[in-house]
Amino acid sequence: MVHNELVEFSRSFHADISSEADALGIFKEHAYAEKMLDILVEYGETEECTPCHWQDRGIKVDAFGFDDEHTSLFLIVSHYYDNNNNDPERMSDADINAAFKRALNFLEKSLEGKLHKRIDISSPAHDLAELIKDCKKDLLSVKIVLITDGITRQRFAEVLQIENIEVTNVIWDLERTHTFLRTGQREQISIDFVQDYGGSIPCLMTGNSDDLYMTYLSFIPGNVLADLYRDWKIRLLERNVRVFLSQRPKVNRGIRDTIVREPEMFCAYNNGITVVAQDVELRSLGDGSYGISLVNDFQIVNGGQTTASLYHTREKSRASLDNILVQMKLMVVNENVRPQNLPIDQRLADQLIPKISLYSNTQNRVQTADLLANERPHPELHAISLNMPAPDPTGGSVQSFWFYEKSRGSYEETRRLQAKTDAQRRVFDKKYPKRQRFDKGKFGKVWNTFLRKPHIVTMGAMKSFGFFNSWLHEQEYDWNDYFRKTVALVILWNEAERIVRRADYGGYRHAIVAYTLAWLHEITKSGLDLDRIWNEQKLSQEVSDAIGTLADQVNLFIRDTQLNVTEWCKKEQCWAELSAQQAPILPELKHALLEGRTSQQLPYNTTTRTAQENIRFCTLMGADAWFELAKWLKERNFMLGKQRSQAANMGKAIRGMREPSEVLSYACRKIWEDAELLGWSFEKK
Repeated sequence: MVHNELVEFSRSFHADISSEADALGIFKEHAYAEKMLDILVEYGETEECTPCHWQDRGIKVDAFGFDDEHTSLFLIVSHYYDNNNNDPERMSDADINAAFKRALNFLEKSLEGKLHKRIDISSPAHDLAELIKDCKKDLLSVKIVLITDGITRQRFAEVLQIENIEVTNVIWDLERTHTFLRTGQREQISIDFVQDYGGSIPCLMTGNSDDLYMTYLSFIPGNVLADLYRDWKIRLLERNVRVFLSQRPKVNRGIRDTIVREPEMFCAYNNGITVVAQDVELRSLGDGSYGISLVNDFQIVNGGQTTASLYHTREKSRASLDNILVQMKLMVVNENVRPQNLPIDQRLADQLIPKISLYSNTQNRVQTADLLANERPHPELHAISLNMPAPDPTGGSVQSFWFYEKSRGSYEETRRLQAKTDAQRRVFDKKYPKRQRFDKGKFGKVWNTFLRKPHIVTMGAMKSFGFFNSWLHEQEYDWNDYFRKTVALVILWNEAERIVRRADYGGYRHAIVAYTLAWLHEITKSGLDLDRIWNEQKLSQEVSDAIGTLADQVNLFIRDTQLNVTEWCKKEQCWAELSAQQAPILPELKHALLEGRTSQQLPYNTTTRTAQENIRFCTLMGADAWFELAKWLKERNFMLGKQRSQAANMGKAIRGMREPSEVLSYACRKIWEDAELLGWSFEKK
């Protein structure tokens, strides 16, 4: 029998998925998968994920992610039950094996080099299959993650070899998801050097039980460090203190060259790694010295590049690490010591670890983004989110709040602590609706689009947040005003996501949203009236129409490349070329600008046709003509679904004796003229 807390979570979790699916007009399984992507990135399973729902007989994949070197691949496959009223389903071993096999078939057939030809070129799955084919020689490891809203028996990760590629199978079921969302914590990494890595690591120790921390100094063999990365990958790096790095930093090449050409000089040239841990066990080495035998919650806060470079150079270049030692400084924070300035609800580690990372990092210039979300202004913004009521869009006095979830699980934990009865939960849910919560991943995305950095957004939530956090720590704001603007940008993102979803472009939703909004901010010179969006708690029709128009052009633009579309969108050149294009005419957007901005700041074409001329043209054609045009386009599969819908909407407006809007008239006149080039003609009866 499943315990009550998990059943309650299952119902709440499925209700969220249903709401998300209804709002975006997508399948529930796709909404579930994309909700899980954020969780997996937040947990640290992967640095980024791109949705690519595709399946065929015996083949299935729902998302993927590559590392920067394209040596590691991350595949997600889902098994969705949608059981939200009864106890969660139990997934059998046979179903688990079948799900993994479907993802493995996708990998194997992609490696053969033919699968991409079977997939529609507009699908991200086509890009994935082709990328696997192209990266076949570089690919070292693949992690397949099965996500399910059912319950599975606990089983160890399974490892197998496919064409010299190490493939690992991992499961995320409902129980594991619930545990992470409830606690906001990863399962701790416990390193047993004696049992798993050849023996204790000799060390020197400084500090005592009354100090804030204990320090252990040692030299760890290069092969051991590479093996740690092989086994744990990016989970070795505490996600909130990771450095935001360019894709191929020079320092990585320097580390690699030293390993290959001068391994005996590695310790002299390299600054080593800094590690923090919860506790350490020592073992006597028999000569009066001690070695590190076991470490709980092993986290590298500086030296991630060194660690990854040792692993990749050993695997790709077949370089020997036998003579390489790496200096390791391992620190254990003493939570039993409470400085007077430490807030009662804060761990000492949360205060010290960001500073350890900041001051110990010398191999790359540390970004302020390395600091935990516990660094200002995130606690201030979280406190504001709990106390600043949003305006009631109905004009009434109903109070609700936008909850900033600065750390994973804080929303559910707050709800659990404040709402212990059904009545209290109803009050809490009304006060802090789930649709009005946002995490630091979305926080970073919406501001990076405002800063016109869509290529950074498409690199993944953590890199995006890292860039944004670097910028944020250099700002001086009235944080109350900043929070209102943030919520306005979140509303803008959510609406753009809904518009892009319903346009059904067939993939690349995240990139289209990011580039569309960045282009909108570029066109308006950051002049959208964000205070109006906050006050109305929604977008005006003018802004929504502009997003739809820009998204159409962005969708066509990002696909017009010989490169892999996903990789192309991560390049700054992609943004440079889009922002240099002639923007479409947005005749009504001027009404959504800040006071004092004029239409001359927007790329309106006021020298050719006036808005009234477009309205008159469309009206004179008559309702029947527009209905016939919509039908003609659909029968021939010409243009996008949105253009066909706009033609039909024009017919409805004219038949209903309503004057069509300027935006619709402009779009429909262009549709008519483009259709004439395709052979369209109409005679009034």
